[in-house]
Amino acid sequence: MAEGSLKNWHIRFTPYNTVHVVHQQEKVNSCGIASILMINFKLKKGLMAAGMAAGALMSVVPVAGGSMGLDLGRQALDYAVKTEPLVYKVYGDVVGTVYDGTAYTDAKNHPEVLKRLGCGAWELFWAGPAGVSKAIADGVGAGAPVIVHIAWKAGGGHFVVVDEVVTIGGLPWAMVNDPGDGDVHITLLPPGSQPSYDSGAGAFTGWIVRRK
Repeated sequence: MAEGSLKNWHIRFTPYNTVHVVHQQEKVNSCGIASILMINFKLKKGLMAAGMAAGALMSVVPVAGGSMGLDLGRQALDYAVKTEPLVYKVYGDVVGTVYDGTAYTDAKNHPEVLKRLGCGAWELFWAGPAGVSKAIADGVGAGAPVIVHIAWKAGGGHFVVVDEVVTIGGLPWAMVNDPGDGDVHITLLPPGSQPSYDSGAGAFTGWIVRRK
């Protein structure tokens, strides 16, 4: 599974010395699933790196040979890098139906999916349009990325992941990992007011999924 699980993952660099791993969604409405995949990876990447390093060391040990080291490396990769179909199954189990990525996910189910993936306890939190900037900064500052809901002016919604907030010119800016295009959008978090997104095409609604 390891080779296939790397599909649609991208490493992105920003001008502010931040590096992000972004998963580009595979289906038109699978942005919520892609966001869950990114949260899972970002929380587990340290253990994955340690496991792969241990696997590489085992591959040069006589007798153990390469197979044990290779297996350990694959297990470490699979621990952090899940595939969309695998998480479709988990989401379907949570909602009690078959899910295939063609329908919009409901954020109220995201915390349970993250829990079943071994990411701990999460919650859907209403911060409101005026409070969402602070809620995002607080959530990321507490040590975990957050999933943020966006409403498009043209209609419809979208989920993205914020994994870092940096201060630029005295103001907080979110590093928004967008599964729609697999890129990072540097977005102002205006204190006390609703953040707009993608040159005003949308706005953060005030709903976030955050770790408890």
